[in-house]
Amino acid sequence: MFAAVSFLALTQIAVNGPIYQQISLSASLVSDYVPPSESLLPAALICNTMGESSDMAELSRYIDQLHTARKQFDRKYEEYTHRVPVGKLKDMMSGTAYLAAEQYFQVAEQDYVPLLLKGDREDAKNVLLSRMRPLYEAHAAAVDQIVAVATQEARDGEVLAASKVRLYTSVMAGVGIVILLAGGLLSFSLAQRISKQTEELQRSFDELRALAARLQSVREDERKRLAREIHDQLGQTLTAIKLDVKSLVREFPENLGQTSARALSITKLVDETIQSVRRIATELRPGILDDLGLVATIEWAGEEFRIRTGMNCLLDLPADDITMDAETSTAIFRIFQETLTNIARHADAKEVKARLTVEDGTLTLEVHDNGRGISQDALEKGRSLGILGMKERATMLGGDLTITGNPGKGTAVRVRIPQFSRVA
Repeated sequence: MFAAVSFLALTQIAVNGPIYQQISLSASLVSDYVPPSESLLPAALICNTMGESSDMAELSRYIDQLHTARKQFDRKYEEYTHRVPVGKLKDMMSGTAYLAAEQYFQVAEQDYVPLLLKGDREDAKNVLLSRMRPLYEAHAAAVDQIVAVATQEARDGEVLAASKVRLYTSVMAGVGIVILLAGGLLSFSLAQRISKQTEELQRSFDELRALAARLQSVREDERKRLAREIHDQLGQTLTAIKLDVKSLVREFPENLGQTSARALSITKLVDETIQSVRRIATELRPGILDDLGLVATIEWAGEEFRIRTGMNCLLDLPADDITMDAETSTAIFRIFQETLTNIARHADAKEVKARLTVEDGTLTLEVHDNGRGISQDALEKGRSLGILGMKERATMLGGDLTITGNPGKGTAVRVRIPQFSRVA
C-alpha cells in the first residue's frame, strides 16, 4: 500500500509529470502571446500606413508586407492548434481570435487594397474604419481573453499540484508510522525523493509567478515602444508632409482654384491622419503616465471617460503627484482603466466617484458608481477575465483587490497596496 501511494505521488507531482506539463504548456502559451505573435497590430499598422500612400511602388511593397503578415499568422495558428489539447483554450483560439483575424485579412485583401489601387482613398478609409477596425478590436480582446485563461489554468495547476503534494505527503506519513520498523529505510528514501520533487515543483511555481510579472512588464514596454515609434516616426513624417503641402499651396498661382482646393483637401486629410496617429499612440500607452505621473494620468482618464460616456466623474486626488516606481503606477492606472471600462459596459450608472490616497504607507484606490450594482453571488459565480486581470495585477504588487456591490445601489472597487515601492 505504501509503495503504491508513493509511486502514484511521484508520477503525479514529478517535474515531467502530467500536472507540471499542463503548467508548462499554459506558461509557454502566455509567454508567446506577449507581445502576441498572432496579434493583428503589425497588419493594422501596415494597412493604416498604406492608406496614406499614393505611390504605386510603395503600395506594392506594403501589399507584400501584408501578405507576409498573413502567412506568419496562419503558420503560428496552425502550430498552436497542434500543440494545445482539446478544451476551452483551443475553442477560444479557433473562435473569435482566429475568425476575426481571418475576416480582417479577407476585407483588407478583397476590399481595402483594391480601393487603394484604384485611388479611391475615401472609400478605402471608410472600409478601414467601419469594417476592419471592429475586427481588429475583436481579435485583440480575444487574445487578451486567451492570455487570461491560460494564466488562470496555470494557476489552477499550481493549486492542484500543491494539494496533491499535501495529500500524498499526509497519507505516506500515516502509513509510514504503521510500517516504520519494517520499512523505515524505504520510507526515508522515498521521502527524500518526494521532498526533492516538491522543491523543484515549488521552484517552478516561483518561476511561473515571476513569468507572469515579467509578461505584464514586457507588454507595457512593448506598448510604450510602439506608442513612441508611432508618435515620433509617423507623426513627424506626416507633419513634414503637411508643411510641404502648405508650401506648395502658397506657390500655386491664384487662378488655379481647383488645384488649390485639392491641395487644401490633402492638407485636411493629413491633419486627420495626424490626429489618428496621436489617438492610436495614446491608446497604446498614455505618455502622460511617464511624463506627469499617476495622479495626472488618472485625472486625464477620468475626463476622457466623462467626454466619451457622458457620465459625471468626480475625482478625489492628492494635490501633488505620488512618487512610486513605474510598475506600481502602471498597474494602478490599468486597474482604474479596466474599472471605468466595466462601468461603461455594464453599470448603467450616472455618476462615478474615484479616490486615490496614501495613508500609513498604504496606497489605496477606490472607485464607486451609482449604477445597477452586482450581487456577491454573481461575483462568486462569474469568472470575468477583466476582473481576474485586475486581481492579478494587485497580487503581483503584494496587495489585494475587493469588489462589493448591491443590486440597484451601485458597485465599489477597492485596491490596496501595502508598503508600495516609492522612488526618490
